Amino acid sequence: MKISYSWLQRYISPIPTAEETSRLLTASGLEVEGLELFESHKGGLKGLVVGEVKTCVQHPNADRLRLTTVDVGGTELLSIVCGAPNVAASQKVVVATIGTELFPSEGEAFTIKESKIRGELSQGMLCAEDEIGLGGSHAGIIVLPASTKIGTAVADLYNVISDTVLEIGLTPNRSDAMSHFGVARDLAATLYTDDSYQLHFPESTLELREGKSPIQVTISANPESVTRYAGICIQGVEVKQSPEWLQHALKSIGLISINNIVDATNFVMHELGQPLHAFDRASIAGNAIHVKTCAEGTPFVTLDGLERKLGANDLMICDAEKPLCIAGVFGGLHSGVKETTTSIFLESATFNAVWVRKTSRALGLKTDSSFRFERGADPEMPVIALERAASLIIELAGGSVEGGLIDRYPQPVEWSAVELTWATLDRLVGEIIPREHAISILEKLGIRIEAENTKGLKLSIPPFKVDVKTPADVTEEILRIYGYNTIAIPTQVRASTSIPEKPDLWSVKNHLSDHLCSIGYTEILNNSLTAGSTSRFVPDSLGAPVEILNPLSSELNIMRQSMLFGVCETIAWNSNRQQPDLAVYEWGKTYFKTEEGYREYQQLMLAVAGNATSENWHEKQKSSGYFQLKGSLESIFRLLGIDPLSVEITPIDHPSYEQALVFNLKKYTLATLGSVHADVRKTYGINDTVWVADCNWDQLLKVYLRYKLTYQEVARFPSVRRDLSMLLDASTGFDRIVQIARGTERKLLRDVSLFDVYQGDNLPTGKKSYAVSFTFLDEEQTLTDKQIDKTMERLIKAYQDQVGAELRG
Repeated sequence: MKISYSWLQRYISPIPTAEETSRLLTASGLEVEGLELFESHKGGLKGLVVGEVKTCVQHPNADRLRLTTVDVGGTELLSIVCGAPNVAASQKVVVATIGTELFPSEGEAFTIKESKIRGELSQGMLCAEDEIGLGGSHAGIIVLPASTKIGTAVADLYNVISDTVLEIGLTPNRSDAMSHFGVARDLAATLYTDDSYQLHFPESTLELREGKSPIQVTISANPESVTRYAGICIQGVEVKQSPEWLQHALKSIGLISINNIVDATNFVMHELGQPLHAFDRASIAGNAIHVKTCAEGTPFVTLDGLERKLGANDLMICDAEKPLCIAGVFGGLHSGVKETTTSIFLESATFNAVWVRKTSRALGLKTDSSFRFERGADPEMPVIALERAASLIIELAGGSVEGGLIDRYPQPVEWSAVELTWATLDRLVGEIIPREHAISILEKLGIRIEAENTKGLKLSIPPFKVDVKTPADVTEEILRIYGYNTIAIPTQVRASTSIPEKPDLWSVKNHLSDHLCSIGYTEILNNSLTAGSTSRFVPDSLGAPVEILNPLSSELNIMRQSMLFGVCETIAWNSNRQQPDLAVYEWGKTYFKTEEGYREYQQLMLAVAGNATSENWHEKQKSSGYFQLKGSLESIFRLLGIDPLSVEITPIDHPSYEQALVFNLKKYTLATLGSVHADVRKTYGINDTVWVADCNWDQLLKVYLRYKLTYQEVARFPSVRRDLSMLLDASTGFDRIVQIARGTERKLLRDVSLFDVYQGDNLPTGKKSYAVSFTFLDEEQTLTDKQIDKTMERLIKAYQDQVGAELRG
């Protein structure tokens, strides 16, 4: 939110410097994120002075140029080459001296330097309107009145206004500070110990009274949608350009001047925080205003010229025939103030925050008006703002009030009552704030002291303080003005420690995260919302997507059903920035809607893309892929006490993967590993192969919680290794080799390892060669060759019978 320092000067006097104001507001909770210099004319016309052309002769080397000598009040005349057709001796002109930076109406800024133009010295520049940002004319240089004094700063002639603009990061709960006066109120409160600072409320020259109006107002919508609706008719207005002071005021906070009437309503909105809207009386059919909803799908053209389809719950301001304005959000194209307008109906209302918020989101419209209504407008402000705006409009556009004030306020909002005891204040603050200081702060903030005694205060909270409801809220109001920095830091810190349950699952996650980082993975964190279009990549058997009722966009309209989509966004983002080699992991949850209700599951996803190793002279680059990811997955199993050789690996079909394997341990599904489907990669603009491992953390935890750490002494007897080379069908995987070995020998077999694979020349079609090592160990005695030979014979027979293996020499 932009706040003009010069505006604040209207409401608090004297005012601290802009820098001190920034510090005080930040300390009180209105964080000033930056200070910007505003100038009504960019550059402030600095370096531009009034000069008199003493001589003007033809340039000897150019037909369209003139040589001039110019007096700017210095000790010597300046020689300036000028190409303007209207330059002549004795003229008073605008001169840009050497070193002046000019900001033209179009194009980039440039600096005036001493130069030679076609061989003649030029020590400045005689300026046209467009060259210094004063207009669009380039027909010739600016010629000033003959009475203008030589050497006068041009900035003084054009009334250049400089201002400091405070950029405030306003939090949603501070609707009371969504205006210049609201900010001034907080600033005055921070100066509560100095009575020389006075807060001034904006004055109005009108005092409106209820009476018969030419416009009949009817509220037929849900009563909760409109807290208060007020309006007044003004006749005989003249729509024209606003005066410079108003244009500059609006421009300083980023608004464009429209005309004197619209500018007046915008000024009052940013002054008092109350949105207003001016209707052209001639466009109001039947002299009637109806606050109501319209039928679903009703077309409506807004001020930006776009046709929008209204919802059945969109609150509208209508006349006897048609909708005129989206209440609290945006005006209509055909009912606004035009150049031909001579009579207006000025509206000032308090609309329900929830109704405005839903309409604003449904129509995709965010305006200054909706910004204020969504956070809670002050129901006591509409008539006050109406008087202020009406008096300003009559001052700027002429005219007079026609008829009486309309004020529909059926259920006035009462000030809420809060009792604050001194004991509560002291306990929450941590030290004793002087009682007179606390009372002074509350009064400065507009909170009324109804009663005071030795125990505490009885308070009435104004409606504009929407976030003050409890004694704790009142304490916060006092403390933020009193100053958090004034509270002494205690010399001792007391804290209670908690003993986590064993095993500590957070520690387990952290341990796994440390492990993954140590082997080259980087943790990422993605949004838990994603696009509904991703549902087609998720099996229907898992459940339906959880849809967001008020999505920010179509790209964030469901809760994610898989971690894959956020991971793909991360990979695409990095790949597009020349970082294609990635190994990442993410912890998170997935969400589903089933017949039994909503379900959420904890997941851990690993993903690799690009190359696993960097290019160097010592070894060739290795691409990321299945074996890298499978190794990482097995290392996680080991850390959780799961023997990878006991995990069964089965191929499955999955809409997200081109190739996919599921890792099962008895009844538990631990993970799914696969190559991301081309359709998924195309959706996110990924060209290269991506492998992911989707771990079901809930299932892994169940297995881990059954794991008991046991001690086993180092074997006293030596192990024995035997190798076996076999010719197998190409479809036989190593996991099948391990399963057969485990099923054949349970007592002595300790490890099975694959150390060579060959598939190609000199082998039959559809065959491959595996070289497998077996490690045997007996913990009670030394193994004999006879025992090993018998075991190997049984293994060979099992391989021959179950997978048709042929021994190789």
